[in-house]
Amino acid sequence: MIAWDRLKIQRMPWYAALRSSVERTEWRPEWPTLADYQHQLDGLPQPILTASGKSLRVVMQNADQCSDWRDAYEPRIYRQGELQTRLENWHDCFNLLTWISFPASKAVLNARQYALLAARAEAAEIGARSPRQDALTQFDESGVIVLSSDPVLSNLLTGFQWKSLFWENRGEVNQKMRYFLFGHGLMERALTPYRGLTGKGIILPVSERFFAETLATQLVQTDYLLAQYMENRQHLMQPQDLVPVPLLGIPGFSSENTQAEYYDDPRYFRPGRRFKG
Repeated sequence: MIAWDRLKIQRMPWYAALRSSVERTEWRPEWPTLADYQHQLDGLPQPILTASGKSLRVVMQNADQCSDWRDAYEPRIYRQGELQTRLENWHDCFNLLTWISFPASKAVLNARQYALLAARAEAAEIGARSPRQDALTQFDESGVIVLSSDPVLSNLLTGFQWKSLFWENRGEVNQKMRYFLFGHGLMERALTPYRGLTGKGIILPVSERFFAETLATQLVQTDYLLAQYMENRQHLMQPQDLVPVPLLGIPGFSSENTQAEYYDDPRYFRPGRRFKG
């Protein structure tokens, strides 16, 4: 297990969306307690609300298997505002920080997951998750928000033209695209980055003015745009609606990608299917 180190979040470029939450909190040198997490929520200018209107609060994770679907993880968030959290656990810490950074989007995502679970329970469905559930879960765990003011760059991403995007158009990417991690599972894996680390992206178009804004303003706008995108039930219908994003290929995300040859590795920058979204 990787020891607690808040400086990892402040140093690593892919945690940019979480930095303000970490920097404005007096974190203890050891792992935060549940009370510390709740104190962070209580100190926000406005409470985080679920789509059902419940205030988000941190509770200890229930280790017992739920006999009623209403007591499962997502329903408890939606119905009671209870975010089940494990102690000394990066995965759950990143989940809380994502709620703080993107509260509207996480609330919409939770509401959609709850609605699908409720429908399956009503129909007495059992077995594997539906494609919609898979898409929502994959974005929740491994999502990357891609902000782009240039459709040409967006098309290079969806077309798996990695070297053309990240190397030949490197300057354009730095000026006209921004990548925010959303998936808390991906954030956990990024603590020990490795070649092959890949997220599941949603591309949101923005104007060029977006990139002149402060990080705080960008995050507010991103949360609004992403929540709007996910409120459309025709989005995230299947996992293929998410575009692969090789995280360490993004300019500035790895010291190794400053050489053109870095993008010639087909094991990481693989040609693939045409994006379906």
